[in-house]
Amino acid sequence: MDGLRAGHAGDWLDGAGADAWGVASSDRRALASLGRHPRFGDRAQDVVVLTHDADPDEIDAHLREALLTDLELAAGEGAWRALPDPFDRWHIDPCGSSADVAVAPTASEHEEY
Repeated sequence: MDGLRAGHAGDWLDGAGADAWGVASSDRRALASLGRHPRFGDRAQDVVVLTHDADPDEIDAHLREALLTDLELAAGEGAWRALPDPFDRWHIDPCGSSADVAVAPTASEHEEY
């Protein structure tokens, strides 16, 4: 893949405490409740791919390769942080040449939410 652009769409309600649920809109609470998982609460990832002239099967394969295996998931967050970033290059806006693709930030450079 030629790069990745990731954005933050808001905090998960489960990780933000009881006050977050109280101030969230009814639509936001409903959405969090619909996808609620017994272990992960409303923590979920939504991926939208916008592209031109790309192979959907190649995109799907790269995204599936980035998923944790059952063993990796069971190993816990400490083990996950030691894994290499599956998206080793990140896109920088505005779009331009391949020189605009940067090396992915290290784990310590990722923001914590």
